[in-house]
Order: sequence, then C-alpha cells, then structure tokens
Amino acid sequence: MGDVGTNGKRAAAGARHEPHDSAAILRILLDYLPSAVTVFGPDLEMVACSTKLKELLGFPDELFAAGPPSLATLLRFNALRGEYGPGDPEKIVAKGLERARNPEAHVFERTRPNGTVLDIRGTPLPDGGFVTVYTDITELKRAELALRESEAELRLLTDNVPAMILYVDRQMRCGFANQRYADFFGLEVADIVGKHLRDIVGSAAYAQLEQHFERGFEGHPVVYQRGVRLPNGVQRLIEVKLVPRVAKRGQILGCYSLAMDVTEQEQAAIRIQHLAHHDALTGVPNRLLFNDRLGQAISLAKRDARQFALLYLDLDKFKPVNDTFGHDIGDELLKGTADRIRHQVRESDTVARVGGDEFTVILHDVANRESAATVAEKIIAALTAPFQLGSQKRQVEIGTSVGIAFYPGDGQDHETLIKMADAAMYRAKKRGCCYFFCGQ
Repeated sequence: MGDVGTNGKRAAAGARHEPHDSAAILRILLDYLPSAVTVFGPDLEMVACSTKLKELLGFPDELFAAGPPSLATLLRFNALRGEYGPGDPEKIVAKGLERARNPEAHVFERTRPNGTVLDIRGTPLPDGGFVTVYTDITELKRAELALRESEAELRLLTDNVPAMILYVDRQMRCGFANQRYADFFGLEVADIVGKHLRDIVGSAAYAQLEQHFERGFEGHPVVYQRGVRLPNGVQRLIEVKLVPRVAKRGQILGCYSLAMDVTEQEQAAIRIQHLAHHDALTGVPNRLLFNDRLGQAISLAKRDARQFALLYLDLDKFKPVNDTFGHDIGDELLKGTADRIRHQVRESDTVARVGGDEFTVILHDVANRESAATVAEKIIAALTAPFQLGSQKRQVEIGTSVGIAFYPGDGQDHETLIKMADAAMYRAKKRGCCYFFCGQ
C-alpha cells in the first residue's frame, strides 16, 4: 500500500510538469477579455483572435470557414462594405497592408456605419506582426456626450442666475465656478477651476474663510457676510451661503458656495434705519430715537450712580418767520437751528427734534446745575444770533426758551423727566428767551 501511495504521488508530481497547451490557454484568455483581439504574424496572417471579433466587427462565419483569414481578406471585406468610408476598395486594402508591414503603436477611435464607436489600439510585436485590441466604447461616448450636454445645461443655468457659485472640495480646491463669480472678481473661469481657494481669494481672506468651510465640511449649512475689494478698488459686501455636498453614504465631499452682492440692500437697510430714527429735515434723531436714547441714559446713570440733564427747547418767533417767508425759509431755519445746537454740545450728547419747532438735548454725566446752565446759555446765544436765509440772504432773528430737568432728582423715568423739562420750558417761555430749572 505504501508503494502504491508513493507511486501515486510521483505520478501526480510528474503530471504537474507536463507542458501546457499554450494555444488553448491563449484562446481562453482571448475569449475571456471584454474586447476583441487580433494577432497577426510577420506574414500578415492571423495567428489568433478572440470570438468577440465576429460580434464586434460584424464578420460573418464564412470568413473563418477555411481557417483564420489574412489581413488582406479582412481589409477587403471591410472596404467593400464601406467600413472605412468611400473610396476604391483595392487602394484602401493596399494602403492598409503597407501600414501593417511597418506597424507602429497607435490609438484612435472609429465610428462604424452602424453608429457604434470603437477604441482601436495597435502594438507591434518584437519579431514582426502586431496585436490589435478593439473595444466598444459606444456607451461611454454616449455617456460623455450626455455629460457634456448636462454640463452645458448646468453652465447655461448657473451662468444666468443672480448668484456667484463656487464649488470647493475637501482639499480646498475649486472644482467649479460660474461666469458671474469670475466676472465679479475680474477673473476667468479657467483661472479658478483646479486651484486652491487660497490662490483665488488671497491669504488674508482665506484666513477668515477657512473656519466657515471647516464648519461646512462638518455638514452644517453656513451663512456669513464679508467685505471684498474688487480689482477696480470698489468695496462691496457679499453674503455667502455654504451648502455641504453629501454623498450617498453621508460623507461630505465638499461645499457649494452661493454668494450674493448685498451692498445695495445693506445700504438701503441703513438708510431705512436712519430714516426711521432721524428727522428727515434736520438729520438729528427723531422722537423715536430720542426716547430710546433717553431710556439708555437712564439705565447707564442708574448703573453708575450718576446724573444727567434733559433740556427741552422751544423756538421763539419761529411761527412769524414761517408765515411771513414761507415753509422753505422755515425749513432752512430749522436745519440751521439743529446745526447750531449740535455745535454747542459734546458729540456724546444727543440733540433731537421732537416737534415742529421743539428740540431736546440729553447732556450725559453733568456734575451740577452750573454745567447745564452753561450749555443752555451757549445754545440761547447761538440761536439768538441772526440767521442769513434763502438766496437773498434774508436776516432772520429768533430765540429759544429752555427747560432743564435732572435725573434722578427731577424724575426717574423718561415720561416724568420729559414732563418736568417741558413744564420748566413753559416757565422760561413766559419770561422769554431764557432757561429755567425744574422746580425753580
């Protein structure tokens, strides 16, 4: 039994060393490939080919009935059926044979009469002859065409939306930019795509943007604003929204940046805000903003245990000027009045117009009555001086009566303070062009 086992092992070992059928292995390999393959020897006779050759190039079985066909046979068959386009078939065959006798490596595409597209790659063999591989790339070409058409449609769409669009991948490289983005920053799309974001926006801006993109790469939508200086030196404000691009498995591949120039909107909002809180004629705070500033003054004074003064002004002889010379002169007088009052107080103080010819002044951190009286006297003197109004420079003289109330001594809320200052103003009004303290 032992000898039989030994002999069996020897026999098996010997079988492993028997020569393989190379042609059979080559046939298996060729038929396994998804492409068609032909091998021609130095005499341009076919050495081997894959079974896919007939299917891919449409060769009938008859061509192979007497064995592998020669290159001349295949060229002539293709030429006669118009595979290479119009022309004398024999000239086409002669030219093909001439190239085959001195083969060079080549790669090209050919569209067959039936519309299929082949990728053809030829390689010369060391001892003569050549190998050619034919791959059907019809679906690939269709996909590429569809992708190009899709990209063209996407480009058409994105280039005509009012947003600046940029795509940035996880390596901070720009993969897409629409035309509006390029135009806004004075660049070409080709100068943007493929480059690092730092190279596009500059190191200073990149240091600010990096944190926003890092948050976007974490999967969070981000909205921020930033000021940009354009190549022409103009300063603009843009609002940017970062939208993460999420893959099917949840990975964040990059971020889309959608930016809008909001300079005009921001300026309009500032103007609206200013108009809502300032007198349209004189430009000083209106009653709404005055009430807000008075509330702030009370809060600060209460916190710091300080006092401040509220001055309530009513112009003397304004109505006769308005009635005599008209509203245009009256408006000019009011503007001049506001300017003169502003010049007598500190920048931190508040001058407001709260009525037709009524103004208020909040004097912050006033130490005593004497300090408030000094400011009141300066305002009265400034408004008593003649005004030169209109194109004819009419000389107009008015005056003002001032009532003064202190926080917290005369009131601890703004309604009480206004009421007390107004009452003091009426007492000054009776005397004419002077000031009175509350409770005086």
